[in-house]
Amino acid sequence: MPWRCEECNARFHTRYVPFRFSLYAHCSYCGSSDLQRIAPEHVPGLLSFLGRLLGLPSLRCDPCRHKFFSLRPP
Repeated sequence: MPWRCEECNARFHTRYVPFRFSLYAHCSYCGSSDLQRIAPEHVPGLLSFLGRLLGLPSLRCDPCRHKFFSLRPP
């Protein structure tokens, strides 16, 4: 997983995710947990209809602007 240090903003990779972070939604691209809820219609992709059908929360990552559905709470 890619992560960003909160003190120096350096980026690093790790194989393990801390347990407290694994319980909440985070961006799969940059690892940020700074997320905003958006309308489900704005999430692109072939399987996005499935997220809309299931009523999953649609989120957007603020730093990298990646849009996705998540099973985990924001």
